Amino acid sequence: MSRRSPRPRPKTRAELLAREAADWAELTDACRGLPEAALLAPGASGPTWSVKDVLNHVAAWQEAALRIIPEYLAGRRATLGHGTDRFNAEQHAADAGRSLAATRRRVHASRRALLALLDQVPDAALLDPAGRINWWVRYTTYSHYGEHIGNLAAFAEQRRK
Repeated sequence: MSRRSPRPRPKTRAELLAREAADWAELTDACRGLPEAALLAPGASGPTWSVKDVLNHVAAWQEAALRIIPEYLAGRRATLGHGTDRFNAEQHAADAGRSLAATRRRVHASRRALLALLDQVPDAALLDPAGRINWWVRYTTYSHYGEHIGNLAAFAEQRRK
């Protein structure tokens, strides 16, 4: 998965939300207008993942954040339950049969729910670069989107030729 050049971390809630919105728009715009067959074709991120797979992957991580961030807010320890690679593999397998329409609904719903949760997170926790909540916010929103934007844009460009 290609990564974009690092950018400074947001220092305010407004900067964080603006960055999330801009990177979300870039992620969703990357493949806008492609036919459904292209959105289901492998190669969008690595040799086997389709655009649909990437969207389900993003949603799965946002759903994990929706479980974990409230635990941290309550002062409890929270974990994913296993490593990143295993989580990704299990989620990919679980989502294989999900339709494109259901995937679209899922990723939009998970994003809306996560943004609503972030409204409840105090600024100190939301913006603390050493904090676990901030880590989950970054890596399930703008930083995570950035990991996939380049691959999706390149895939879409190839499909449009």
